[in-house]
Amino acid sequence: MTKFYFKIIFFIAAFAIFYLALAPSEGIWLDFGLGDKFNHFLAFFTLSLLLNRSSSSYEKRFRNVIALFLFGTLIEIVQAFVAYRSASTYDLLADLLGILTFQAFYSIYRWIRYRL
Repeated sequence: MTKFYFKIIFFIAAFAIFYLALAPSEGIWLDFGLGDKFNHFLAFFTLSLLLNRSSSSYEKRFRNVIALFLFGTLIEIVQAFVAYRSASTYDLLADLLGILTFQAFYSIYRWIRYRL
């Protein structure tokens, strides 16, 4: 797939995640103790993967981390103004952990690939 297609998939995923972040939370995704945090982690891990596949340089990877963190912050700010949702610092930390986990895995993958 070309970078263009990954950009399209990224924007579709980002829109879907934004929609789900503002939808009523009953019955969405996983319903166990830390399910919401896992959803945040998985969503931002996936967004990081898609955004990384649509750009390639180290500088762009750093920009992607900042942009995705700001997107997570925007979601939490908007949720603070929605009556049936609430903002959470822990959600933002789960977002950041998802982003950084992908970046760490990708860096390890590239290092192993380079060494072989």
